Amino acid sequence: MARIVVMDDEATVRTVVERVMKKEGHEVLVFEDAAPALAQVDFRQVDLVITDLVMPTPGDQFILILQQDDIEVPVIVLSAHLTDARTEYLRELGINRILEKPFEVAKLIQMVRKVLA
Repeated sequence: MARIVVMDDEATVRTVVERVMKKEGHEVLVFEDAAPALAQVDFRQVDLVITDLVMPTPGDQFILILQQDDIEVPVIVLSAHLTDARTEYLRELGINRILEKPFEVAKLIQMVRKVLA
């Protein structure tokens, strides 16, 4: 069982990801934005983060904060707003696990299993 933080400002996405991850047997902490997650969670105790990019506190800003604090936790980015430039920027940040919305749940499960293996 892994501890997974899910951050997305879309309630439907949060609910789907939360249910799927719980069904996979994981502990899931859910937030509608990165700011409350940063205030409430010790990310050194987290096994995986699944985050949207476009939120009041953007996902890429969240990633930069973790990096500045020397916190290494795998991140999967979910986004409906991917461009080649944004994807390249994420890769420069070290993010190689990116799913474009709408995404197939099976692909998310496969990606999570691979990250946690």
